[in-house]
This record gives sequence, C-alpha cells and structure tokens, in this order.
Amino acid sequence: MRRFVTSLFALLLLAVIALAFPSLASAHDVLQKTTPSDGATLQRMPSTVSLQFAEPPLAIGTQVLVKGPSGDVADGKPTIEGNVVVQAISDSAPAGSYTVTYRVTSDDGHPIGGTFTFKASASQDGGTGATTAPMSVTPLASATPQANATPRASVAAGASQATSAPIANESSSLVPVLLSIVGVLVVLAIGAFFVLRRRQQQ
Repeated sequence: MRRFVTSLFALLLLAVIALAFPSLASAHDVLQKTTPSDGATLQRMPSTVSLQFAEPPLAIGTQVLVKGPSGDVADGKPTIEGNVVVQAISDSAPAGSYTVTYRVTSDDGHPIGGTFTFKASASQDGGTGATTAPMSVTPLASATPQANATPRASVAAGASQATSAPIANESSSLVPVLLSIVGVLVVLAIGAFFVLRRRQQQ
C-alpha cells in the first residue's frame, strides 16, 4: 500500500509538471531595460533610444515613436540587434520631455508594447531652447493612413496597438485551470487510496 501511494503521488507530480511546462514555455517576451531609463533626466538629447528584451523580438511589427515638444522625432525605422531594439533620433530634436511608445512582436508571435519617458535639458548640439511647435492632437488609435503618408505617420498609426493587456495577465490566466486539474487529481488519488485500503481490510 505504501508503495502504491508513493507511486501515485509521483505520477501526480509528473502530471503537474507536464501541465505547467507548456504555460512556461509559451510565456511572452518581456522588456528588461530601456536606455534612457524610464523617468531619467539627461543633460543632452540622446541620438538613439534602445529597448532590451528577454528574447530577440521579430522584425515584423516593430515600431517605436519618440514624441516630444516638436512631435515625433524618431529618425527612420528601428533596428534589431540581438534582443535589443534601437531607434535613431533626429539630430534636430529639441530639449524637453519625451514619451517613447513601442510595439514589438515577441518570438512566439504575440505583440507587446508600452511606454516610458525621459527629459533632455539640451538638444544634441547643446541648445536649451525647446521648440514650441504644437503637437498633433489626433489620437494614435484614430490615425488613418493616407495614400501619401510618410513612414513616420505609418509608425504612429501602428503604435496605437501598444495598449494591449499586460503579458503577466495572459500567463496568469492559466493558473486557475492548472489548480483545478491538480485538485481533481488529488481527489482521485485520495479516493483510490481509501478504496484499496477498504479492500485490504476485507
């Protein structure tokens, strides 16, 4: 009987591991570090911003906006160097507060995105005067690509998808299912134990 119970619980442990492994293997990519860091105050405007992820993201769907006093100052398309996404910034970007909005596709095909901010006390050439040109008030979600839209405008339209739910919520939704399955297995094991014990007593 003791050997049977030991074997039964070993099978339960293997079942739990087998059920938990797919959820861990399918976990989405996560942002580990940004340069500049979120909320940083810099002496001069950087020439690039970079985002470091846990895994190398896919090139498709990668978009980065760098919006400040003069609007979006992202220069060209972002590049991927291993697990780091690098976005160049225009050398004419003025001093001021900036919000970086990013959207990438993780290696499992799921899009992830978010924002971070930084402030530059001077432009890249050392100037401290911030451009006061009004920023566009059209929300990213409602931006409609035009036939003559520039690549920068297309990036703005795509970045509206960066408001997806946090990655942790998608993975954590599997926890109740796993707990339910484990609970059923434990109940079955206990029931089998008492049935076999009653038969031995008879």
